[in-house]
Amino acid sequence: MQKYRGTKDDIVSAIKDFTLSIDSRNDYRGDMSSLIQITSNLKLVNLDYWERLIRSELDASLPSATRSEWKFSFKPNAKSTWLGIVNGDGHKREKSLLALSGGAPNTFFFALVVRRLNDWVPQVRKAAIEILPSLFRSTKPEYVAEVLCVLLLNWHSWVRVEEADNQKFLDMIAT
Repeated sequence: MQKYRGTKDDIVSAIKDFTLSIDSRNDYRGDMSSLIQITSNLKLVNLDYWERLIRSELDASLPSATRSEWKFSFKPNAKSTWLGIVNGDGHKREKSLLALSGGAPNTFFFALVVRRLNDWVPQVRKAAIEILPSLFRSTKPEYVAEVLCVLLLNWHSWVRVEEADNQKFLDMIAT
């Protein structure tokens, strides 16, 4: 329990570090390196909990991090594609998925993308199935294998995955 609480505190701290690093000189992108490092050590269990924790911490921290002196005429948007895939707004999740490029930074973030196949918003599921082939190719094979081994155990409980998308995903795995 102590290790779990420590990991939670580390994630909260990493989210705060990320939001504090958002800077207009860097197109409102933040430094996710500490969050990537912490999530690299997470076992792929309780993903729903970790996803909700990250979402709530981002919701609490981002408004103050992107506050501008010109708040009445200019409202910056933090560009956080990997973190955007857990956003509470389906439009933002979809946009973040479609903006992903390169490989997933670790198994945790790759698992979050695969979990979007069971998202309650159909457009998010469509974006996930669209982006996954390129992610499969560009993500380290050991990340892909670990995520598939863990998530396929619960695949039968994913009720929102449409049959056509289910087959596309299985075809990707076979490749």
